[in-house]
Amino acid sequence: MHSVQVETRNVLVGVLVTLVLLVGAAFVLTPTASANREDCPEGRICLWSGPTFGEARAFFNGFETGCHSLASIDPRSGWNHTGNHTAIFPFIKTIGPGREFRNEFPWGGEVCIE
Repeated sequence: MHSVQVETRNVLVGVLVTLVLLVGAAFVLTPTASANREDCPEGRICLWSGPTFGEARAFFNGFETGCHSLASIDPRSGWNHTGNHTAIFPFIKTIGPGREFRNEFPWGGEVCIE
């Protein structure tokens, strides 16, 4: 009778370990929620600190021409979701209407909208 209790306990421990492993595997394999380019409203120039449209973000209205500080974000990806404005990152690059960039090295400074 003593061996039956030991075997039952071993089976229960085995089931518990298997359950923990399955839950852990499900957690690891579940994709993390991430932002995507479509989070950028039409008419805006959208910047994200992550390389694929995620993490911290800053959105600028296309009609707000002039230069704007990027003090709160070092963008690594972005989308110019305007039809007629250009985003200029001085000394770095220019992003025309409907264009995107990603997987870039972060930079601060400013963005100028024309």
